[in-house]
Order: sequence, then C-alpha cells, then structure tokens
Amino acid sequence: MSAAIPAELIEALREVELPTLGHFLEEGFCTPRMVPINAGAQMVGPARTLDLREPDALAVNRALHGLNPGDVLVIRVASGIHAPVGAVTAAAAIAQGAAGIVVDGPVTDVCALHDVQDRLPVFATGLIARTTKRTGRLGDDALDCVVEIDGVMVSPGDLVLGDRQGVLVLPPAGPGDEILQAALASDRGESALLARIAAGEDLRELLPG
Repeated sequence: MSAAIPAELIEALREVELPTLGHFLEEGFCTPRMVPINAGAQMVGPARTLDLREPDALAVNRALHGLNPGDVLVIRVASGIHAPVGAVTAAAAIAQGAAGIVVDGPVTDVCALHDVQDRLPVFATGLIARTTKRTGRLGDDALDCVVEIDGVMVSPGDLVLGDRQGVLVLPPAGPGDEILQAALASDRGESALLARIAAGEDLRELLPG
C-alpha cells in the first residue's frame, strides 16, 4: 500500500463538488453507468481494491478484513451478474470505518443500503438478486491489485471520490494544488454568480463567449 494520504488533502477534497473538478479535469471519471445507490455524503478516501474474477464471497470477506478507517473498498466484478455487496457487507464495512464502496458490477439489498447512507456511500452499476457464493476459489493475489473500474484504472492507494454525480479516481497526490485551489475558489464564488444571473445581469459579461 502507498503512504497515508494527508488528512488536509482529504478534507479539502470533501469541500469540492465533483462537477467543479470536472471543469478542470478530463481523466479519471467513471461513465454514467456508475451511479450512487444511496445518497450519502461526499465520499473521499484511498482505494483498497479487489479483483473479483470469480464470484467468491470469501474473497470479499478477506477484503473487508483488510480495510482501514477511511478506506474506499473498490471491487471489480468480472461476471457482471453477481452482487458482492449487500446488507451484511455494508455493515462490516461500516464496522471497519470505511469511507465508501465502489462496485463495477451490481449490488443487492438496496433498502438496507439506503438505511446506512449517512454512514456508507455505495456506488455500483446496478442492482441484482444473484449474489456471490462461498467458493474459496480466489487467492490473496486478487486483493490490493490494479483493477479497471468502469474504464478507469485504480491502483491501491489512489484517491476515490464519489457524490450524486458519479465517481472520480485521482492519484494519491490529488489533482494538484493549483487545480484544487481553483476548484475551491470556483465553488465559493458560484452562489454569487448564480445570484447575479438571477438578477438579470448581462450574460455576455458574466459568461465568456
């Protein structure tokens, strides 16, 4: 695993809306397939990855055992038709202090996931009733490896952000201080800009064309 991400960077990224970062960045965004399953707070944390090449529930359990507080569990589901996350998995992730879960594949127990949305944001590509099984077919090489999530490569320790607009993956150092400060300034000035537009000011002066 990579070195710990500074708490100040985590806190700063929690203040920035993902669409604002989208004004400055082009890479690292998952596609519209990746959606929030519940409406939790903005998710920011380092990735702990699982490449679920087989629908093995025991491998999911081992990934949960290895979570540290603040981690985001990132799972690639090779089959695309088995849910590795549901009520029990979510409860275990919360017990470990996880910041969230991202699944390139479906999840299940949607009502239970809604119930814990204030404690665990969950993102996935859909819902299904078919779940992983206790097969024991996957070894530890499936944990903490590089995975592809909805077209985005995720390495252990990468920063994973999520909100109601989707998921963004950044290197451990973040987007860079210049971009981060510009995004923070943009968010802070947006309410004033919206008020000026609503007041009927000339759009040619407010919005460059």
